[in-house]
Amino acid sequence: MRSLPVLLLLGLASVTVGCATPLSTMQTAKTLSPGQVQVTGSMGVFVPVGTLVDVVDVGIDQGREARDAIEEGRPYNLSEEDQQRLLTAGIALVVAPPGVNPELMVRVGIVDGLDLGGRFSGNSLRFDGKVRLAHGGEAKNRSYDLALGLGVSKHLFSGAVLDVLEVVQLGDFNRFDVEVPLYLSAEYGDVFKLYGAPKYVYSHTRMDPQLVDFSQQGAPVTGFDVSLPTSVSSHFVGSTVGFALGYRYVHIYAELTGGYVICKPDLFGAKRNLGGVTFQPSIGLAFRSPGARPPASAAPAAPGTVAPPSI
Repeated sequence: MRSLPVLLLLGLASVTVGCATPLSTMQTAKTLSPGQVQVTGSMGVFVPVGTLVDVVDVGIDQGREARDAIEEGRPYNLSEEDQQRLLTAGIALVVAPPGVNPELMVRVGIVDGLDLGGRFSGNSLRFDGKVRLAHGGEAKNRSYDLALGLGVSKHLFSGAVLDVLEVVQLGDFNRFDVEVPLYLSAEYGDVFKLYGAPKYVYSHTRMDPQLVDFSQQGAPVTGFDVSLPTSVSSHFVGSTVGFALGYRYVHIYAELTGGYVICKPDLFGAKRNLGGVTFQPSIGLAFRSPGARPPASAAPAAPGTVAPPSI
């Protein structure tokens, strides 16, 4: 049996991917023209505000307890409740740590009103589609669009810790996300775009069965429950707001995604609240190919001329 610190490290490493997920949008509601391609490289910073606030609060409370114990000349002992708070705060911080998420996205217009895309974010692959629901305003050199999207992500597991310890095979983990965004945007010519995207994301991670069995055997050795759940689910509800600035086929994107993560697994003998308020600011650079031109036969004839008959 491994020592408790190693077992905890394994558990935390396994559920680190259970509740955090890339949240960027980097697209407007306007669908690409058939055959049109857009490539976007972006960088986002994941900031779990709720988790960070909880960690700071626990640290402040325990600092006061330690100071009072020293001033009163009594030993400083953690109560069971304080131990649970510290453990939960530490787990939450490891599960959803602040960090930078690089992404590369490629989108292609399929038919009028529908485009499809794929995105690679270092530890996951995401495929999605976007269907136009409403479009208008072209006569005034601006457009307003509404579209509904659906995305599915598959996470790629790798990590030196689990490989070195040779306790589990990483292929035995299974993580997927389902995202449903509603895109709204206004585009002013080829220069400025303003967009928003309320979204819901469901995430589900199935743990490695061998690791779950291994953790359940730890109680007789460690003296307390260190068991891991067979699966972890989380829910994100929030929205993205952003803008793009550029000209014709090149635009710089800047956006902010904010919302609330709900994630309450049974972990180490108790139900842990690992969610909270989350923000992710992102910036990106998008390159878009020219849209398909109308066929020559569809072009209007010049004034005073007669169009040749079609053959």
